Amino acid sequence: MPVRHSVAPILSVLLALAAATCPASAQDPQPQQVNPAWLTVDQVRTVLRARGYNEIGEVEREGDTYKVLDATRYGEKVPELRIDALTGAPRDAPLLTESQARSLLQERGYTGVEEASREGEVIHLRARQGDTPVEVRVNARTGAVIR
Repeated sequence: MPVRHSVAPILSVLLALAAATCPASAQDPQPQQVNPAWLTVDQVRTVLRARGYNEIGEVEREGDTYKVLDATRYGEKVPELRIDALTGAPRDAPLLTESQARSLLQERGYTGVEEASREGEVIHLRARQGDTPVEVRVNARTGAVIR
């Protein structure tokens, strides 16, 4: 007498084996937690120097923020400063003063720098670049110089 085989039990066994060998993440995808790439203390110091800070004191990380206990920016002391640990951008940094804007221009080779006026975050100055008189604007938040 011929033997009949049912496909159902074999299929059940194959499905059970497949389910047992699949990793749980394939069955139930969960978002991966990514650890942020915090800047190192040396990188924070480099970013600050590029933004016109020097004489940088102690730097401590507090969560997603670096705290700089003291620094000098264009000749003036800046007390406590907070820096974003991911981007290096200052948080609530004070605006440049007119004196700091003058120092910034002098460091970049301008001479005879005089303040003309201030409109909000923009400081207007007159100076000489070589033998040429120029009028420039300094963004008091970023230190960007615009001719």
